[in-house]
Amino acid sequence: MEALREMTPFLSKSARLDLKSVSLTHVLGLTGSKDGITLISQCPQLLSNVVELTADESESVRKDAVLTLVNISAEQEGAEALVKELVGEIVPLSYAAILDENNKLADPWSMVLCNVSRPEALVNAVLEELLKIEHAIEKLTTCLTRIGYNKQKGHLNYLGPLFSNLSQCKRGRDIICNQKTDLLSRIVPFVHHEGSIVRRGGAIGLLKNICFDSTVHDWLLSGEVDVLPYILLPLAGPEEFDDDTNDKLPVELQYLGPDKSREEDPDIRKMLLESLAQLCATRKGREYLRDRGTYEVLRELHKFECSPEGEKRLLATCENVVDILIRTEDEIGEDNLKALEIPEDVISKIEKMDDGNE
Repeated sequence: MEALREMTPFLSKSARLDLKSVSLTHVLGLTGSKDGITLISQCPQLLSNVVELTADESESVRKDAVLTLVNISAEQEGAEALVKELVGEIVPLSYAAILDENNKLADPWSMVLCNVSRPEALVNAVLEELLKIEHAIEKLTTCLTRIGYNKQKGHLNYLGPLFSNLSQCKRGRDIICNQKTDLLSRIVPFVHHEGSIVRRGGAIGLLKNICFDSTVHDWLLSGEVDVLPYILLPLAGPEEFDDDTNDKLPVELQYLGPDKSREEDPDIRKMLLESLAQLCATRKGREYLRDRGTYEVLRELHKFECSPEGEKRLLATCENVVDILIRTEDEIGEDNLKALEIPEDVISKIEKMDDGNE
């Protein structure tokens, strides 16, 4: 710890370039371990100096400084220290770098912003800083949804999980679900994005978080957003259905053909199933899902998860959703499963999906 304090003055922008470079390289090396990040997180002035060096005249110093912040923020302890001491600097710096289509460090900066917003306890602080910037969320949506936005080969894939992180809090969900700005409709198509599992997983994580709010279910299932095909299509495989079943399915899922493949990542499949479970909260949602072949798609998914290619740990999650859909409304006995007190065996299907257990 004492060595880090002694090194801190050499990490200022006014220090000699050689001293800055050597000191920053040492600090960057320390961020390769959790213990190192713990030590650095206890040095507020050092953190402040590293943030300052992200605007250094030397390109190599700027790069190492941002990479240091990426590593520090990857651990919750580091993210907490950065947000506590420097959120008012880190958020605008990250945002400006991401918005600059010629910034060579836009990708690591997007990772920093993603990392500091991942812990649920930090989301509101990060969002508050973003909202101080006019139209920040709308402009970040443009960066996410316009492939090739960055002209320096930056992919900006980590903006996907950033939006998932922001949707952990109600204020974030309300902004994304604002029907005037229509941000959700712009992001939802990326649940099928094949170019990056990070971007795809982020979009699906966002959708799952939005589905937890039953007050927007009617809108989500309406023609304005129409989320059901986005959820079901990755869960569907090459199985053939009879004409009656195909007629029930959303048009995007009808007669898919033998080359149709399922989402390969089991964690993403789990999030999609959890989204369906949330949409089962209301009677209207359950009836909508039943009428559009959701049970039939999940029946085939269950067979897949039982196969060597599937994931046995997803079976309970799939079965929980199926169990709700195959019950009659008389058996369920309630309209909104979230708003009313209901039998323990039914509510566990909705609220305890993360456990994967009945």
